[in-house]
This record gives sequence, C-alpha cells and structure tokens, in this order.
Amino acid sequence: MKQRSSIILDGIRNFHPAYFAMVMATGIVSIAFEAMAFTGIASTLFALNLVFYLVLCTILTIRIAFFLPDVMADLRVLRRAVPFLTFVVGTNTIGMQLVTFHQATELAILLWFVALIGWVVCLYFILLGFILMQGKPLHEIVNGATLLIVVSTVSISLLGVRLLEATGSHAGYAYFIAGSFWALAFVFYLMIVTLLIYRLFFQRFQPAEWDAPYWICMGATAIITLGGAEFVLRMPGLLAWHGIWLATLWITVFAWMIGTMWIPYLLVMDILKFTRVNIADSAPLWLKTFPWVRLAFGRQSHAYDPPCWSRVFPMGMYTASTLSLAKVTSFGSLAMISQYWGWFALLIWSLTLIGMLRTVFAVINLVAIPPR
Repeated sequence: MKQRSSIILDGIRNFHPAYFAMVMATGIVSIAFEAMAFTGIASTLFALNLVFYLVLCTILTIRIAFFLPDVMADLRVLRRAVPFLTFVVGTNTIGMQLVTFHQATELAILLWFVALIGWVVCLYFILLGFILMQGKPLHEIVNGATLLIVVSTVSISLLGVRLLEATGSHAGYAYFIAGSFWALAFVFYLMIVTLLIYRLFFQRFQPAEWDAPYWICMGATAIITLGGAEFVLRMPGLLAWHGIWLATLWITVFAWMIGTMWIPYLLVMDILKFTRVNIADSAPLWLKTFPWVRLAFGRQSHAYDPPCWSRVFPMGMYTASTLSLAKVTSFGSLAMISQYWGWFALLIWSLTLIGMLRTVFAVINLVAIPPR
C-alpha cells in the first residue's frame, strides 16, 4: 500500500503540464467537427473534453496545494515553464466549447478570467527565463513549444471576441483590446518563428531531435487565422474600422498561407522521425504504411509521450481556421480542404488517445500489482 501511494504521489509531483494540450486538441477537433456539421462527433468530444479538463485541473490543484515548491521550480526553468501555457489555451478552448454548444456565457467569462491570470503569471516566468538564458545555445532557448506564447495570446483574443458577441457588447474599446492581443500574437510569431527557421534550416538538425511541438509552427498560424477570421466576422461595422478590417483580413490570409506551407515539411519530418528513430534495423511494413500508428501501437516502437498532443492541436486548428477563412473570403472551395484534413486530424487524435490510455493503464497495473 505504501508503494502504491508513493507511485501516485510521484505521479502528481511530476505531473507534466503539457497534458493540457490534450484538452486543447480535443476541444478544437470538437469545434472543427461542429463547423463541419458532424454534431454527434462534436458533442461526444465536448463531453469527453470536460472530463479531461476536470481531471487535469484536479491533479494540478493538488500539485499546487501539496507540491508548490516543485511547481515553482518548474516555472523557474524555461523549458518547463512554457508548457504551463497549455493550461491557458485549454481553459480558453473549454470556454469556446461552452459558448458554442451550450451558450454558457457566464461560465465561459469566468474561465476567460482564469486563463488571463494564468497567461500573465506564465508570461512573467517565461520572460524571466529568457533573461536568465542569455548566452545559451539557440536550441536550449527556442523550440516548437515556445510558440505556445503565440497560441495562448491568440486564445485570449479569440474567446474574448466570442464573449463580446455572446453578451451583445458593441463597445469599440473592447474589440480594440481583443484585436490588440491578436496583433501582439502575430508579432510574437514573426519573432519566434524567425529563430525557429534558423534553427531548423540553417543549423545542424537531425530527425532524432524532431518532436511534436514543432507542429505548432503551423498551429500558431492556424489559430492566428481563426482569430483573425472571427475578428473580421464580428468587428463593429463602423466606417472608422474599415481600414483595420481590411488589414486584419489580409494578415489572416497571409497567416493561413504560411501555415499551409509548413504542412509538407511537418509531415515529412514526422515520417522520418517515426520510421528511422529508435528502431533497430529497418522499419516494419505496418510502420512504413502509416508511421503515426506508432503513437498507439507497437512494443519497442511505441512512441507516445505527453507532448504528442501538441501535434493534434495544430491539425484540428488548421481544420477550424480554414473553415472560418472560407466564410470571410470568396474562396468557398477552401472548405473542401477541411473536409479531408479534419478526418486526418480525428484519426491522429484517436491514435494519440490510444497511446495515452496504454500509458495510463500501464501505470494503473503497476499500482495494482501487490509488491512481492
């Protein structure tokens, strides 16, 4: 019994904040399928996501209450502090789902304030981490997860705009604040992605170094696209806003184009990673056929870890953002891309979920087996 308690406590003490990416991924895939008119799938994912969010929030609360020094130690290390932003994005995603499926505006407003406070706290420690990391090699300072700064900032704007519409508010200053978060995120993206491009294409980079959070190179542009499209759709129809409306639209289209150009590179690097890394001789046939199967199946080749959810979120976000962009432009054919890509995102989500359940059941079995 003592050993079991020790395993559980160690699990809570070492809880990986990146697990909130599971809430991000499940939520955006749900929203995307609601936009694609597959209400049954969307509602099921929403219900499942509420369970994920409540369980993860419970674990995080227990960790803060009983292992606060460990939490603070994580926040003081840049690579451990950045994944805490998944809590911010996950909370805003749940808020978006509450507004989309149940018009639960008051609860969504509460979640928006919680996310905003979390964003401020995380950004403080991340900024401190950047200052302390001066002089370190680039690969120690910036990676794919760093773009969570962009994603979290847009999520504040995105849910904010939805809430303004849901509450019937037409205050120009409120839309200006929401738009400022979106614009700030776009500036953050240009700064961070420049460093990442230099890291990926102009320094020595091996497939073994590739990890799922690099998918946020596309996911960040996708959420910028979704945020821009939502802002264009709901912006006050005043003459003074016309210039802002036009600039937002062009930046939104530009962001979508950048994200689309990332996709072939991301797919190729995933394939190289899954087919050539940590496998003894040559990759088996089932792996060559569809490399992402490693997320769920295999023994020695099983490749799931918590950051894998950072791959699913960009896929779902690209689906949702492309559908929104099709609404605000004359390119209705863009919706066809989402019809195919959305199912691919759902498949990767399913494989990642199976991989996570395998890991969870392994831990449960370890706890359940009595010590000899």
